[in-house]
Amino acid sequence: MSSFLVRAEGIIDHNGELVGDSILIEGNKIKTVGYGINTNYSKEVKIKGFILPAFIDAHLHIAGIGLNISGINLRGVRSIKEMLSKLSLSKDPVIFGRGWDQEGLKERRFPTKKDLDSAISDRPVLAVRICGHMAILNTLALKMTKPWKEYPNYVDKENGFIFEDAVGYTINKIVSKIDLYPLLQKAITKLYLSGLGGVSSMSCSLKEFETLLRLDEAGKLPLRVSCYATLDEIDKIIESYGKKAKTDRKVSLVGLKLFSDGSLGARTAYLREPYSDNRDTRGRKLLDSTEIASISKHYSKLGLRIATHAIGDAALDEVIEGYSLAGIDENGRIEHVSIAWNEQIKKISEMGVYAVIQPRFRASDWWIDKRLGKRYILAYRFRTMLKSGVKLALSTDSPVETFDPIETFKAAVGRCGSPSCRPEESLDPKEIISLYTFGSSEASGGPVKAIGRLEKGLKAVLAWTPSDPLKETWEGPLKPLKL
Repeated sequence: MSSFLVRAEGIIDHNGELVGDSILIEGNKIKTVGYGINTNYSKEVKIKGFILPAFIDAHLHIAGIGLNISGINLRGVRSIKEMLSKLSLSKDPVIFGRGWDQEGLKERRFPTKKDLDSAISDRPVLAVRICGHMAILNTLALKMTKPWKEYPNYVDKENGFIFEDAVGYTINKIVSKIDLYPLLQKAITKLYLSGLGGVSSMSCSLKEFETLLRLDEAGKLPLRVSCYATLDEIDKIIESYGKKAKTDRKVSLVGLKLFSDGSLGARTAYLREPYSDNRDTRGRKLLDSTEIASISKHYSKLGLRIATHAIGDAALDEVIEGYSLAGIDENGRIEHVSIAWNEQIKKISEMGVYAVIQPRFRASDWWIDKRLGKRYILAYRFRTMLKSGVKLALSTDSPVETFDPIETFKAAVGRCGSPSCRPEESLDPKEIISLYTFGSSEASGGPVKAIGRLEKGLKAVLAWTPSDPLKETWEGPLKPLKL
């Protein structure tokens, strides 16, 4: 069996501790770690930098990343005219764009079906807002997907607006007409090359799951994937694959993804009190506590984890109560936990569920003090949660945010300028490394739980970086360690 002795400036483990300058890897496992190791080996490799466990993104959307690669990037557009100009450049029979944000448009309004039709009337167009909780369709796209048949309460046909579950439904309708294999392969390659060893792919459809299995069987899946399916797709996966969906391959079905509310950007996150910049709304409650409890009980009995989206504080109330009624503990996750009061944080800690957070939201939500008024100090309370004993995991929600771990690191340590980037709620590099490896591994479960640690006898799924990641000024990059 071949063995590699790798020497570096430092070896950092999953606790963020410097544990040596040498690591011996035999086969695909870590044989030993320490300082100045001198033992038998087949080959010696010297790294000008630091070695640490490959990071794990506990919440992203692989299919969404793949669609973004082939679609039109609308992030940063400054006017509806610029948005329409970009969409018009597409040669695809069905045009997909994502990333627009009305807060950055000079018109300061949502684009509409009429806007899309004025520029493109010969092909279907779907333009998804940056958050993924709202989208706009032109007339042809509405006729093609008919989202009102399944989600009449989440569709505004006059303006071409769709919200929440209707967005995912419509995207899946479009995906059904696309060959996902090359898109997912490109997305996974980019994720792997950014230093990720595993991910939780949220809102995983049957088609995405099948395509990931094909990639795994073809030996083209360099990282591990724990899939969390939506309520309208999970039974299809179980019926099609049964136990195979939960076997310990590089990809397996691990859990169910639920939504209790929407996003702050679209003002659909469900708040206890109205939005400060629109007193007419508190957002949308998508599931109440009794519904969450009933659904969670059923699927947890099947051995699946439950992950529920909760951005608003009122939505978080519903999830906490629902999980309590269902007896959900360490097999439960709450996604985002964007706004949280002290008593809610205390309950989450006592329940033992994971809070899967996205530090980059701190940088992107530059308008949060206007949305929430004085309540903005309740947003992104990372250090408070950690000190209170909440089990945290790090993620990006890509393609909502970039999947680049370095950008997450910068936002987590507070290297961002928005009102929610408060120093007292920032994390230090050691904590970030631990949460981005071990914490995210534990929260993800399934095949991803087998990695995320740098420890003797475990799988050597590692990354390296030329600069010191234990410094707040770390700039990366993070790369996979390939021997």
